[in-house]
Amino acid sequence: MSFWQAIAIRRYYFNLYLWTQFNQQFRAFSGVDAHTIHRSLCDPDSGEFSPKTIHRLMGPHMAKLAPLEALDAGSGYGGACLDLHRRLGGRWHGITISGRQTRIARRNAAAMGVADAVTFEQASYDDPVPGRYNLVFAIESLIHSHRPRHTVANLAASLSSGGLFIIVDDMPAENLDPVHAPDLAAFKRDWHCPEMPTAETLTRYLADAGCTVEELSDFSSLMRPRAQSDLDAAAEDIRRRSWWRPFAGMGSVTGAELGGLLLEKLGREGAVRYRMIVARKR
Repeated sequence: MSFWQAIAIRRYYFNLYLWTQFNQQFRAFSGVDAHTIHRSLCDPDSGEFSPKTIHRLMGPHMAKLAPLEALDAGSGYGGACLDLHRRLGGRWHGITISGRQTRIARRNAAAMGVADAVTFEQASYDDPVPGRYNLVFAIESLIHSHRPRHTVANLAASLSSGGLFIIVDDMPAENLDPVHAPDLAAFKRDWHCPEMPTAETLTRYLADAGCTVEELSDFSSLMRPRAQSDLDAAAEDIRRRSWWRPFAGMGSVTGAELGGLLLEKLGREGAVRYRMIVARKR
């Protein structure tokens, strides 16, 4: 990721953080109260609709590694590391290119009394990662990579032999119907997702990085996308009330909101799938 690309992503997340402080509706979307900014899923056992559901679904794979030495590539506000440490113990280290996210994550860890076992650092997942880990995971973060092949190889280099690399993300369907191309292109622009590889492409990148895919899961059915009429109404409301944002340097917030609606539409139509790839380092 170039210097200017990194600046754009930092500004994107900074504006989203500011908006969550003022807008309760967007706060609910972001999951800020759980210190996470990834998607809510319906737990197949309890029925709870929560951004922490994905942690429970990942947990059985992680629990097989003991003692856990984990790296969260794109840790945001630290929610995944903090919740998974509570569930599984071990040591967790998160990296994010956002200085504000790093400071908030450290504050969250200190408030929970786990700052010695759950640490955070401002860093890019495209830069060499110091240390060795038996688990590397990325939840909805590799989608922002400008060079996902390089990113996967770089993160895999920090994995010990036999360690796990888990990727959870929105992935376009293979052989995407051209009718979905305009919406997908608009989403990628609004959410700063330049390449957005498919599961098949990520599997190939993992293989090139010395990892063998052991499981490919699809959690799309656990989402709750709204009806298209509701999405259209929401998009119209966003456009009507956000005319001022570009003048305040907050245009990326509008993009994030509209992009989120497009992602719901693409998910409901099966053009984008919410998947988990579990791979083991050879």
